[in-house]
Amino acid sequence: MSEKSNNEQNIGFDAQEEAVQSPQSLLHPSPEFLSKRLHYCSKCRWILENADLSIQDYPGKEYDFHNWAGLTDAAREGCHHCYVLLNTLDEEHVLRLTNPHNLGSQESTSPLKLRIRSWDRSFGSGTPDVMVSWEVHSISHKLYDITLEPLEEGIDLSEAEGQFVEATSTNSEASWKQILRWVDQCSVNHPSCIAQIRHDSRDRKPTRLLVVGDLANSSVNLCETKTLDLSRTDYMTLSHCWGDGVPLRLLHENYNKFLAGIEFSEIPKTFRDAIDATRRLSVQYLWIDSLCIIQDSREDWLHESAKMHHIYQNSYLNLMAAASSNSHGGLYSSKYPFLSIPFLVPLGDPHRPKLASYPYMNARRENLNDLTLFSRGWVMQERVLARRNLIFGKEIHWECHDSTGSENSPVGTALEKRQHTVEGETDASRRNVWQNIVKDYSRLNLTFASDRLIAIVGMAAELGQLWDGVQYHAGLWSLHLRSSLLWHSMKPSIPAKDFIAPSWSWASVSTPVQWFDADDFDGLAEVVQVDVTLVSHEHPFGPLTKGTIRLNGPMCQARLVKTMYTEILCFDQDTKDTVSNPDMPEDNDSGFRTLVVLDHLPWSEKETAADTDAGITVYVAPLQTDIDLKLTYSGLLRLGGLLLVRTNSSPGQFRRIGHFFIQDPWGMEGRRVYEERIAKMRKEGKIQQKDEKLPSFADREEWLKKDPFGNGVITKTLRSRYTSAVNLGYTGKISRFLDYIDRCAEERRKVGVTDPNLGEEDVEARGWYRCEIV
Repeated sequence: MSEKSNNEQNIGFDAQEEAVQSPQSLLHPSPEFLSKRLHYCSKCRWILENADLSIQDYPGKEYDFHNWAGLTDAAREGCHHCYVLLNTLDEEHVLRLTNPHNLGSQESTSPLKLRIRSWDRSFGSGTPDVMVSWEVHSISHKLYDITLEPLEEGIDLSEAEGQFVEATSTNSEASWKQILRWVDQCSVNHPSCIAQIRHDSRDRKPTRLLVVGDLANSSVNLCETKTLDLSRTDYMTLSHCWGDGVPLRLLHENYNKFLAGIEFSEIPKTFRDAIDATRRLSVQYLWIDSLCIIQDSREDWLHESAKMHHIYQNSYLNLMAAASSNSHGGLYSSKYPFLSIPFLVPLGDPHRPKLASYPYMNARRENLNDLTLFSRGWVMQERVLARRNLIFGKEIHWECHDSTGSENSPVGTALEKRQHTVEGETDASRRNVWQNIVKDYSRLNLTFASDRLIAIVGMAAELGQLWDGVQYHAGLWSLHLRSSLLWHSMKPSIPAKDFIAPSWSWASVSTPVQWFDADDFDGLAEVVQVDVTLVSHEHPFGPLTKGTIRLNGPMCQARLVKTMYTEILCFDQDTKDTVSNPDMPEDNDSGFRTLVVLDHLPWSEKETAADTDAGITVYVAPLQTDIDLKLTYSGLLRLGGLLLVRTNSSPGQFRRIGHFFIQDPWGMEGRRVYEERIAKMRKEGKIQQKDEKLPSFADREEWLKKDPFGNGVITKTLRSRYTSAVNLGYTGKISRFLDYIDRCAEERRKVGVTDPNLGEEDVEARGWYRCEIV
């Protein structure tokens, strides 16, 4: 299985020399072995052989090194150390040095400096533990540093290093030995990975699989799983990027041909490599979306996509073509194995080499989140839900429920992988899990915007199985739905041409979203009802055709103004003067202003491009005030609400276009008084903590039955809502805003003027209205 590439000799190490060494002979390596193992240029070799290793104070002994041109030449000629240095420099520094205008500069032509210093890690207590630091400096920067650690007496160097896989390809024999070691250890030692979610119902199994045979049988064909006992049959899955399209797809017209057999030469390289990997792991079946779902059948696609999470969960192992941007890139990559892993350095006595490690080095190590595949929205749930992931980047990475690893660090940290576990023991933890999932998912790319809710359905379904009594509505959950409605876009997005989700759902925008979420809250509105119309009732977490939410809470009219630099929400009597006059204070007696975060730009292209101000009439619906006492230096009272525009369909019906917030921070001087008043408000029941069971309910089940949306106890008085409880000697912006809504409603009642666009007024509370958002 080992493959020797033609450029192996060009990168400066002799893998064949190691191949003849037995583990026993590596206990005491000869100088000849070490010198042939890693090639060094004459400059590096002289420093290695003549370095002063006596214990020294910082900065240690300094040696003249290559200049930039010499470093580049030595690396090209195969010097290991120069190659590592060249490939681990800060990218900005490399660009500066390689700029044609700077090639004759002092920094480019002056010799680099290599500093070597020995120091006692034991600090004089007990047996000296001599470490060596190795730093390379230009005339203005420290480029990198590494630490050379002594190998323990009698250690088996085959373990000291690889565990560090030494190969020039991720398809090498050494790489596959590491893969098999991971799989074997997981299969034997990880109960949570061994436990399979096997159900008899057909809607949890793939309808079709590829039969890939084994290494001795190269035939590939499609099969229908209705003839298979999948509770006793292992299959693997593939996560990959489609790119501009997949040249080979399952269609109605080639369905019977695929059942009879697929020509191996017609299969794209990424799929061929996946078939090869499946065979090497002695698994006979493989699932690839484009070859196992009928691509010209909407009905088949909806049926299979609805159970996608089960397909990946029940997979024996998920292959991830992480570095390939399309179906032609393949799984495997060539690599220089010592670029980012510890390596042996024959410094001083070659019989007592030191192990170079990189805890402080600015090395360009492979970051999984930077790989092409992990920018794709569909891949997130595939990665999270699969029991085991084998990730093929420039090196190979391993992830399972119980551990992680990579070729340069085979034994990783347990549970590092699970950035998002679809689990949680409390309502609070489950809500946080979901919000974190959505935050990261919303940053990823989808080829089709219509997949926005579909590509996350697996994780929603998993959480739904755990979250008793809580319903799913267009990407949000019913418990504490009010606070979940307060998502905000990181930047405005372009509205979709076709319906994807109601405007109150984060899935209605194509940009990253975020939440401000505090433990203590004061509800200003109540969620009354939610209605969604699903494409199919068989898929409760799937796409929908309509969604409506009904609220009862404070509302008022305002003016949204576009200035040259930003958008401002104005509640002033004279909007034009307030916005245009630079001498006008932010707040005045007639009103005030606050900033907004828009989901979509409500301006025409002409208005957006113009330098002049533009404005539209909007309606604001404050939903909740959050109290954040976790800030280190100040408490924060933050009111959040929705920015709405009329739909013209019926009075009181609106569409969300953004989010607005008003916040009152207090410095340390007022913090003690602030916390005392907040504690008083909590004691009086004016503010609550999320997921705190109210005394009037016997248990959680009764609580959710009576208050399914987690509205909590709501006080409908707006005027002086916080000033009496939080008396810091001045009136905060939030109190002024709520007073403004109350005062506007009071004046309308006095003169008998109503605004039909606000919807039905709540006769029990001034300034409160019942509205519908679509």
